[in-house]
Amino acid sequence: MPVRRLLNKDLLDDWLAQFRTLGYPTGSEIRLLDQEDESDPDAGLIVVDLSGAKTVTYLQPITGGDGAWKATMEARDATIELNAVELVNLGNEVNVLGALVAFLETKSRALLAAG
Repeated sequence: MPVRRLLNKDLLDDWLAQFRTLGYPTGSEIRLLDQEDESDPDAGLIVVDLSGAKTVTYLQPITGGDGAWKATMEARDATIELNAVELVNLGNEVNVLGALVAFLETKSRALLAAG
């Protein structure tokens, strides 16, 4: 069974709350966004606004059912220029994003195993 069918807004909100307690430093806003998928009204999409890149990244389970997630970064309209500190900060945001994807995959695989 695809993990997406087991997910709902409350569960994803809980997972995000758990992730926040892990203490990762983020300059990014991480939130749950309702999807425009009427066949799966309880499913949500996790959105991360990367402040350093001024771009939005969407996190969602990969179709297939093994609990893996993917990050999709929106295309940017403008070039960005970063100094050394800003580049390091962006790198930190991307590292936290990777940790969040790994956290969601761990939670999803546990959910599938229990399911």
